[in-house]
Formats: sequence, structure tokens, C-alpha cells
Amino acid sequence: QQHRCPSNSYTVQNLIDNLIKHLQNKRYVIVIDDLWETISWDIVASAFPEGNNCSRIITTTEIEGVALECCDYQSDNILKMKPLGREDSGKLLLNLVFGPECLCPEQLKGAFDIIIKKCAGLPLATICVSGLLTTQPDNPKLWQHVQEFLCSNLSTDSTLEERLQEILKLSYNSLPHYLKTCLMYLSMYPEGYTMQKFDLVKQWTAEGFICAIEGTDTWEEVADSYFEELVNRGMIQPVDINYNGEVLSCTLHHVVHDLITLESTEERFITALDYSQTIRGHYSKARRLSFHFSNPRYAKKPTGLTLSKVRSIGFFGILKCLPTIVGLKHLQVLILEFWGDQQGINCFDLTGICRLFQLRYLKISCDASVEVELPTQMHMLRYLETVIIDAAVSAVPSDIIHVPGLLHLSLGDKTDLPDEIGHIRSLRTLHCFDLSSNSEDNVLSLGDLMNLQDLNLTYCTEESDEHLKRNLTALASSLGKLVNLKSVSLAPGVSRTVIYHDVCSSMSSLPSFLQRLELLPPICIFSRLPRCIGQLRKLCILTVVVSELLMEDMDILTGLPALTIFSLYVLQPTAESIIFKKGAFLGLKCFKYTCGVLSLAFQEEAFPNLQRLELSFNAHKGEQYYNLLSGIDYLLNLKETAGTIGAATGAEEHDMRVAESALRDAIRKHPRFPSYDNVKRVDWVHEEYQLRTQAKDSPSEKHETLQKQHGRKEGDSLHEQPRILLKESGGETKQCADSWDFSFSAP
Repeated sequence: QQHRCPSNSYTVQNLIDNLIKHLQNKRYVIVIDDLWETISWDIVASAFPEGNNCSRIITTTEIEGVALECCDYQSDNILKMKPLGREDSGKLLLNLVFGPECLCPEQLKGAFDIIIKKCAGLPLATICVSGLLTTQPDNPKLWQHVQEFLCSNLSTDSTLEERLQEILKLSYNSLPHYLKTCLMYLSMYPEGYTMQKFDLVKQWTAEGFICAIEGTDTWEEVADSYFEELVNRGMIQPVDINYNGEVLSCTLHHVVHDLITLESTEERFITALDYSQTIRGHYSKARRLSFHFSNPRYAKKPTGLTLSKVRSIGFFGILKCLPTIVGLKHLQVLILEFWGDQQGINCFDLTGICRLFQLRYLKISCDASVEVELPTQMHMLRYLETVIIDAAVSAVPSDIIHVPGLLHLSLGDKTDLPDEIGHIRSLRTLHCFDLSSNSEDNVLSLGDLMNLQDLNLTYCTEESDEHLKRNLTALASSLGKLVNLKSVSLAPGVSRTVIYHDVCSSMSSLPSFLQRLELLPPICIFSRLPRCIGQLRKLCILTVVVSELLMEDMDILTGLPALTIFSLYVLQPTAESIIFKKGAFLGLKCFKYTCGVLSLAFQEEAFPNLQRLELSFNAHKGEQYYNLLSGIDYLLNLKETAGTIGAATGAEEHDMRVAESALRDAIRKHPRFPSYDNVKRVDWVHEEYQLRTQAKDSPSEKHETLQKQHGRKEGDSLHEQPRILLKESGGETKQCADSWDFSFSAP
């Protein structure tokens, strides 16, 4: 996407050279979606090496000239997509309007047939019409209105493009005024841009688009409902959807983008300027300006603009082309996404924002070559609600804790927050609070943020072990006080040092309304699964690392009604198979399980709604994998599986092949997976011990063995003793604890 491309040709050439090197002598299939220019293909094609490995490159485009260029003008290699047939179009519309099992009511069949015919097999047209009909699915007058509009505006010789445009106009015109406003606002972003829901709903709120009714929903809840309605109506397209069905990011079809850009221009709602072309006019009456470029070669800083009345600015592209923003006393929303000069370090001076007294929303995103310098004081920005800075920051103003209306604060890694962060009593979102660079008192002060709903924590620098212990204990104390907290995540930053801390003893309680809890290694590791997690009845997403897992621990979680995504990492191989019993995890849709030794069993009616299963384990020397995975055929709704296999100390290529074969054989037992190739190899799946005991040992004996035996003598059988995994480093043998292969992000 053009807005994501680096800003100079040197960096582009480096990327191409690295890609050529990576693909050399390899066989690959690559899909390049939605090409618009032949020049783009010329640049991309140069990144693929010449070879005879039967590799394939598939491109998609709506322009025949681009398709011919990609195929070296061999038209036989062009596959023209056909519109959907009537039956498939009808199924799509009925599924969206009435649900997958419902048929069209008899009184609507006449209108249904005509509407399907007018949509001409275009998926986007069908989706947008269904979005309109879904508002009143059983209202014959609405169906009749849609039918009459399509018949009067679409003739039999209308092109597919004309049909799509008319149907989109119908869908747009049927939107309530508040949704039209929110949708037009998306023309602030360049075409093809992926927009985060988190950002959009806060921008809409800052712009004053949200009509919350006093005493009912909050501003955020209303904004979320606007976003969801636009998705349901087909006007914006989901990009990332989690297993709870929540759309996390979205984009616009280019036809929709063209439509709202035209509407926005006609209403003088947003003015979009391409600063790689000559800009004519003063735009003195413009209220919202969007700056972007179509050609970096000709991009230059806009001059001669009168911006005194502008309220919102969105800038996307090259730092040197950013117009002056100081002195815009009416500015309420400022969105800056840029790249610096790749030849050296740049400092972006943003000290002038302290004079933007009306500012409500500030977002800055830039590459690693740019450091942002904020003003020394920000308390004058009394209307400021949101600060999102995805960049290196020289320093955070010490008086930011006195900004009276601050609701959302998100800063990049390695950013030191001022002391007494607990004074921002209005705060609802705090992202990238660094446990390593904040004092124990500052961590304790988090407990004073009684309105906090979303807390994201990191650990970026290597401080003393005692410092981390104190801060984790303070964190556990603070979390118990935050009664409105809905989301907590703790993730490592740039530091990859493995630090073991058993925080179970200090984690006695958690906020009862918690919906998301992600405590990631290498910092937060529990000796056993905390029992307080089993009391979180609203918990939807859970990621946790335990040193040891017993059958009784799983009983803590099996009854959580809302749990949808569960990622579990176990460091010590289990002494017995983990058996998931009938009725366990009724709502779970995604399960990720990582353990050095894999031994799972599913009973009938366990995990009845599971859709994705991810398994990670190590191959061990001489292992036969008799009880690797059983009962997978009971997972009737399983749709996706994935496996990751590492190599334990001493494991050879033969052992890796045996482990892969065993995993494939186990998964083939599921009727939906007769063949299975989604297995990848890694160097290591972390484990503290490899437990191998005789089958005759009781679970208690196995557990006792695990506690007492920490090593294996030369010549001992792997089936008799556990061992600490070791690796050589500088001539010394020590416990391997600096390699982690954990997937941290939830779907």
C-alpha cells in the first residue's frame, strides 16, 4: 500500500535485495492483491529471483492493462472472475438478512427475486442491500422500496460498475445522519488504509459525532455501536476479527471510498490534498484537512495554505512535507503518521502543541528513525482526551498528570511515565506502562485509577531482580483495587531476558468485571494456575504461563461461561495426561496449548464450540508418542489446526520426523482433516524439565519425582528420570532460559 511504503528509494531497494536473497532457490506461492498500476508491478516483480522451482505469483487487479503486464501479455494466464450465480447471490443475501437456516418468507419472494437480479452477482452490492434490509427484515414496504429504487435507477444495459455505484448510493442515503457523518469521516484516511476501531471511535467522540443519551450508554459504547452498524450494513469491510466476533480493524472498498470522498467534498466536510501534486487554492474555509501523497518523488511541503480555521488535520507520509501546525488555535484532532529521513536520526519538535488549547485528540505514529519531542508542560490542554504516541519520545511532560480530562494515554515502549500517575483519576486507558522504568510507588499508585478499564504493561529494560519482584507485588495489590478494569495485558518489550517470578502468592484477587487477562512470559510465570481466575465470570480472553499443571488446576477454569480464547503455556511437562472432561469449556472457540511434552485427551462433549486448536511441543530423542493427542474427533466444530515442533536437547532429524508424523496421524483422526500439513519447526519450545517416568508410577509418585530430581547422569535412561534442559554457552553448561517461541497475540 502506497501510504505504508518507505519514503526513499534506498530503503525500497534494500527491501527488494533482502527479499531476493530470502527467496533464492526456494519454492513459493505468493498472492499480491489489488494492483492498480503497472509501475507498482514493475517494482514488486523485481523482488522475485529467476528460477526453475515451479514457484507461482498470483496477482489480482480490476484493470485489464495491469493484468496483461503481470502476465507478460499472455492473455491465457488471465482468469476473469465471474459474478456470483443467482443461487449463490440468494444464499448470501438470505444468510445476511435472516440467518443461515432461514428461507425467504413467501410474501417477500417477488421483491427478493428482483433485488437479486439487480445486484447482478456483485458481492459488495448484495452485502450492502442486505445491510439495508436487515434493519427491518420483515417489513414488506422496505423490500418494495428497495425493489422500486433499483428498477427505476438501473436499466437492463447498466454496466456492473454503474449497478454497484447506484446500490451504494441507496445504502449511503438510507443511513441515519449520524452514521453518514461517521462514514464520511473515514475519507480522512488514504485509500486502502487499515483503520483501527480503537482509534476511530475515539476520533468520532473527539469530533463530537456521538449522540449519547444521558443515563444510558457511555460515549464509548455508543461509538462502538455506530462502528458495528456500519460493518453490519456493509459500508466498511472488516480486516481483523477475533473469536468473539469483534471487528478490531477495517478498511474501505475503493468504490465506497470514492463515494464518501465525493460526498465529503460536496458538503465541504473533509478536504483531501495530495502534496505530491500542485495545490491550488487557500482553503481558508476548510474545517478538516487530510494530507497524503500519490508519488513520493514529487512530494513537497504544502505552502500558501490558510489553516487558521481548521479543526482537524490528518497527515500521512513524509516528515519533511508536514505543514506548520503551530498557531492553529481551533485544532481539535491531530493525526500524524510519517517517516523520517532514513539516512539519519530526526527529531520531530512537537513542543508547540501546548498552545493548541482546543486539542482533544492527538495521535503520532512514525518509524524508529524519528524521536518526538513533547512540550515540557501540557496541563493547559484542558480539553485533551486522547494521547496516542507510537514513537520514541524524548520525555513525557511531568505535568501530564494534571491534564483534567485525559481519558486515554498510550505511549511507545521505553517511555518513562511521570511519578504519581495515579493522579489522573479520569484515565480509562493506559497502554505501555513500563514496569522496569517506574518506581514501586508509581506502580502502587495505579490502584488509585478507579475509572481505569484497559491496562497494558511492558517490561523493556533489565533492572534488578529485586526491583521486578517489588513491582510485581505492587501490581498485584493495585489490580485488586481497580473495580472497573476490563482488560489487563503484560508483555515483554525489547528485553528477552527470561526472569522467573511466582506471582501466585500475591495475586489473591482480580477485578470481577475483567474480560481480558494476558500475562505473558518471560516475566509473569505462576507456579500453579491461580484460583482467583476461576472467579472471573465475564472473562473472554486468557493467556497464562504456569510452571506446573495438574488435572485439578483445569477444573478451576472449565466452568467459565464467557471464555472464548485460551492460551496456556506449561513449562514443566505434565506428569499425566491432561483430560478435558464432558462439558468442559462450553464457550471456548480458540485453544492454544504449549508444553515441552504434549499429552492431551478430549472426552465426548468437551470443547463443543472449539474452532481453532494450536499445539506446540518438543521432539525428544527416542520418544514414541503413544498418548500424544486423543479424542480430537469429538471436537465437532473444529475448523483450523496448527502445530509447532521444537527440538529438545539431543533430538535429531529422525526424532523430528517421528514427532511430525505422530502429530499428523493424531489430527487425521478428525473427519475434517484427512490430510494435514500445517506443521512448522522451530529451534525450541521452552521447557524446564523433561519428565519421563515408568507407566506403572502413580501420579503422586511422578509428581514427587519431578520435585526431587533435577538432573540426569551420563547414561541414564530418558524413561527413568527427568532432566533440566541444558545448552553450551562459552564452555559452560547452564539451564536454557533465553529462547522462547510463544505466540503472544490473540486472534
